[in-house]
Amino acid sequence: MAVRKHAVRGGTYWRLDEWITGADGVRRRIRQSKIPTRELAVALAAKIKAEAFEGRFFDRARAHNATVRQLWEDWRPISERDKGSWRDDVSRSKHLLEHLGDRVAQALNRGDIDEYRNLRLAETTLRGRPPSPATLDREIALLMRMCSYAVECGRLLQNPLAHVRLLRKPNVRRVVIDEATFARLVEAAGKEFRPILVMAYDTGMRKGEILGLRWSQLDLDAGTIRLGAEDTKTSKARTVYLTARAKEAIELLPRDEGSEHVFVSSRTGKGWVNIDRPFAEARAAMGRPDIWFHDLRRSFVTNARRRGVPESVVMKMSGHRTRSVFDRYNVVEDGDVRAAVKAIEGGQPVAGEAPWAGGETVGTVRAPWGP
Repeated sequence: MAVRKHAVRGGTYWRLDEWITGADGVRRRIRQSKIPTRELAVALAAKIKAEAFEGRFFDRARAHNATVRQLWEDWRPISERDKGSWRDDVSRSKHLLEHLGDRVAQALNRGDIDEYRNLRLAETTLRGRPPSPATLDREIALLMRMCSYAVECGRLLQNPLAHVRLLRKPNVRRVVIDEATFARLVEAAGKEFRPILVMAYDTGMRKGEILGLRWSQLDLDAGTIRLGAEDTKTSKARTVYLTARAKEAIELLPRDEGSEHVFVSSRTGKGWVNIDRPFAEARAAMGRPDIWFHDLRRSFVTNARRRGVPESVVMKMSGHRTRSVFDRYNVVEDGDVRAAVKAIEGGQPVAGEAPWAGGETVGTVRAPWGP
């Protein structure tokens, strides 16, 4: 029995390499590597021999020649059915299919993923620079999910990318848009696009939540939006309260009886799907190509906290489930620290009211040090 030990990146595995005769009398070579233990390798060899004798193994093995493109065709309807952010999967799949689409998924390995990353890093995004490590991680994570689903459906024998590690490099932006900058952005934007910007800046809603907003979710008398679990990225329902400016922006929108969407494109007559072009035009017109649409959500979180709203309340408003993710949006700068010091000073006793005596005076506050 051709079962041998081999090493891969510091780990010890077992390899199966054997010729097996099928029920049709034809001899075929079976090779399988990275098997965790010798016992599993021996058991796998025995199973393959039994299935080959029964005429089942080679029929099943042929099904494992599915390409990455075929795996995406299987996964796309599942993504559309179960994920509110399925359009992100569609966007990421374009890059995967361009570079790996015709590759046999079961034959993919770490080298193929590194090659893919190098090809993608040589490309330029709409922002004029290579994709970020986080972007590459999301694309590879999608490919790994596709492979896992294919294993469950019998399309693959095992996930070939199970041991591939993501880059997981920090990808934290610190751009916070103040009211003056936002006013310039709105002025530079097209009239039809302005209400979408106001909703993002004043409510902190995610782009998908805004573009998918339906009239049935709105209660303008109460000034609220009801997002169901199916409408949010975190699958957690929440109520969004509108500012006066956001409420007015919605009230002024023409209601298209032929569409349930609040924000409808005049060009297509349907709900907005892609806002990359109008947003790119607006930021270019104001001379700030460095601004991203998602910066509006970060700005909502940071500005709300700076205006004294408790962080726990801001988290509830923005729909963040975990503190770690919220902290990425809550930008704390030197100005925030200086403001905190002034607030602390404002609550301290002034000279003559201090509980200590004979201290040195600093400004109007008596300090506890000194002779």
